[in-house]
Amino acid sequence: MESAIDEAEVQTSLQQNKPEMNTDLCTITKTSQSNEKKDAVDALPYPVPLKPDQECLPTAAMPVHKNANCYNMNHKNRGKCIIFNHEEFDLSEFAKREGSTYDTLRLQNTFQYLDFDVEIYENLTYNQIMDVIEKVRHFDHTDNDCLCIIVLTHGLDDDMLVAKNTIYESEMLWKPFTADKCVTLAGKPKLFFIQACRGNKTDSGILLTHRRVIPNMKMNSGTDTLSSYTIPTHADFLIAHSSVQGFVNWRDLSTGTWYIQSLCDVLDEHGTEMELMNMLTITAQKVATNFVSVHDNYVLHNKKQIPSVTSMLTRLVYFPQKSVTNSGKSYCRLL
Repeated sequence: MESAIDEAEVQTSLQQNKPEMNTDLCTITKTSQSNEKKDAVDALPYPVPLKPDQECLPTAAMPVHKNANCYNMNHKNRGKCIIFNHEEFDLSEFAKREGSTYDTLRLQNTFQYLDFDVEIYENLTYNQIMDVIEKVRHFDHTDNDCLCIIVLTHGLDDDMLVAKNTIYESEMLWKPFTADKCVTLAGKPKLFFIQACRGNKTDSGILLTHRRVIPNMKMNSGTDTLSSYTIPTHADFLIAHSSVQGFVNWRDLSTGTWYIQSLCDVLDEHGTEMELMNMLTITAQKVATNFVSVHDNYVLHNKKQIPSVTSMLTRLVYFPQKSVTNSGKSYCRLL
């Protein structure tokens, strides 16, 4: 079966000029008495405005104890899973993404199995995407465990994504959900899965001739506390990409993308029992070892792919079945 690059044939340069940063600059960020510890900010090219010590912070309900190993997945609902599927585009340089429907249907079945409330949006314009994001941001997630947003589309360098009618920055999807902007998701996992190219490089891989097994290391957990605590506004995000920065993705025209199909395979098998980062590691292994491109163009033939994950999660993520968690049984494992 012929594989297709999940990217436009035409390369678009979207590099933005960025100011150079002075890497040796340190700036004191808060006032304190001479006998108190002072913290410094590394590598800022401009002074940081000083603020009073007593700063009014936004507040949100604490969904889990400060030192808990796992996120609280015992709310009434698992949460929303928003799927943006892009198969057709108004921009002539971006070809139709044949096979993406297979990914959409598979994702719908998999995330419904994990008790998510799945909503699917097809071929939206940028403004329509932002309207959905704003609607979800203003939704009351108090009774939800988490949020999941999935995007299937073309992509370019610098994590630029393609809507039906234009190109936009991928951070527009997740930044509206920082803890200060969506307080009912504060302290809860916000999961983003992006199936899109991140450049035009291809990976020919490397042949491994020997393998060495390293024993697993175990760590002890701390103890829980009931005291309140502050968290960074950008905490509790996970952004999973189907490839590493600068590289293309691969899509089978008759079965869907390597990454999404592998991800669903793993979630279907282990989703209610295994921790999320472990499942993403298994997914990466499947994509890296089980697939190789088949293409008429020898330059694109016999190529490999590896997913990547950026995690700001602060705890482990499990998806125990709601019929079990609602009965009062705890599914939080200790490290």
